[in-house]
Amino acid sequence: MTCELWFSEYQTKSLKLSSKIKDVIFTGKSEYQEIQILDTITFGRALVLDNTYQTTEKDEFIYHELITHPALFTHPNPKKVLVIGGGDGGTVREVVKHDTVERVDFVELDRMVVEVCKKYLPSLSCQIDNERVNTIFTDGIKYV
Repeated sequence: MTCELWFSEYQTKSLKLSSKIKDVIFTGKSEYQEIQILDTITFGRALVLDNTYQTTEKDEFIYHELITHPALFTHPNPKKVLVIGGGDGGTVREVVKHDTVERVDFVELDRMVVEVCKKYLPSLSCQIDNERVNTIFTDGIKYV
């Protein structure tokens, strides 16, 4: 007998997004939310917060590149950038690709999300410790 493990995120009462899981890499609960890193067959590792997909290794570039580059290429000389949220680090990774950027204030509420992503999603979080990145753990609204 074989056992298959699937993760499903319900979109509506009649629609769900499901992925077959190779392995559950991490599961934990921070002060703010439940955090999981799942190794999926189709999308590689996935960050799941409170049973909701946040990002996956295979398709994260679509979101992170589009949320970052149009604004930074439009600005004539971006030097200081504020990133609120995005504890996986993908947006920060894309921002520091711009040589004119001198400082990135990276504001994230949940320290555990950042720590878990640095450990289990290094392809996304690889620039969080960049010398131009100033990581601040607080509520984004309070920071602004």
